[in-house]
Amino acid sequence: MTKFVALLDRAVLEVTGSDAGEFLQGLITNDLEKIKEKGSLFAALLTPQGKINYEFFIVPTESGYFLEMAKGGLDELYKKFSLYKLRANVDISNLSETHMVFWLAETCDLVSPEVSLYPDPRSSELGQRAIVSVDHMTDFCDGLDACSPDDYLAARLAIGIPEGGHNYALGNKFPHEACYDLIDGVDFSKGCYVGQEVVSRMQHRSTVRKRIVCVRSEEELPESGTEIRTETSLIGVLGSRLGKEGLALVRLDRAGKALNNGDKINADGILVTLTIPSWASYDFV
Repeated sequence: MTKFVALLDRAVLEVTGSDAGEFLQGLITNDLEKIKEKGSLFAALLTPQGKINYEFFIVPTESGYFLEMAKGGLDELYKKFSLYKLRANVDISNLSETHMVFWLAETCDLVSPEVSLYPDPRSSELGQRAIVSVDHMTDFCDGLDACSPDDYLAARLAIGIPEGGHNYALGNKFPHEACYDLIDGVDFSKGCYVGQEVVSRMQHRSTVRKRIVCVRSEEELPESGTEIRTETSLIGVLGSRLGKEGLALVRLDRAGKALNNGDKINADGILVTLTIPSWASYDFV
């Protein structure tokens, strides 16, 4: 039986109208055309300085697109989109009261006009996600095996996939630092979008000093936000964690120096080991 989790910290906007595709394409970091082949898209709306302001999954619907995102930023993004649309034929709807978001550990073949099933575009190992009308939630959940939100977190930590608000502060990090270039969150050949110049410059100059790494310990890890250090230097900050495993955003050069010197690395006094996610092309330097 397929395991599922209600992601109560996620919510949904819907963008419809004849100009919906063109509207989104001119704003987001990724190429909306990919959605035809992949079924879903991971992307962000950046600040003019090139930092991640809002990140979301985009899912096609009969009349437009669903945007699944962190609930805490939904009202702000709604207002932002309302300012950007100007005279475009675009309607933006807040569906936070009428729709819920779920994670499914495995592929499910459920077919229903009230359920949008889509693969997690960041990694095939993260199963499926679903946007479900609350009126049809009981039918959707019937035959599935409810599990804990920790199961979703454990799956994400196991393969090292970061998430905004948990592993990096939204509004404060560049797409490369959040590994968008490696988990298909940015397209470097599409047309202009907000913050594109900065992102392109980082891509071509290879100036990415901070990246996501996996953190493990023999003891339970401390709270998210705890500094990761050696005796003499700050290396990074712990993000999502569950038990003895977590993710952290670290300075690769400082971590590399500590590893080469055999320095002990700790989080609030707890010894930790740092490793690069298997899908990543970077290394400690």
